[in-house]
Amino acid sequence: YPPDDVILAQNGQIFLETELFNEGQRPAISVGLSVSRVGSSAQIKAMKQIAGTMKLELAQFREVQA
Repeated sequence: YPPDDVILAQNGQIFLETELFNEGQRPAISVGLSVSRVGSSAQIKAMKQIAGTMKLELAQFREVQA
């Protein structure tokens, strides 16, 4: 059997955060930790650029907020 981390990387995984849920965010998905098997392969170039920028901005916001 392949290691669990290899399986998870191939199938994708959604991470939920209790803190986000308690803050009222629904669904309480951690976009920074969650991964997708399809990922950016299914996105057009413009969407990849926007998504990359948004993920960075969200990470910076959450760091300042903490």
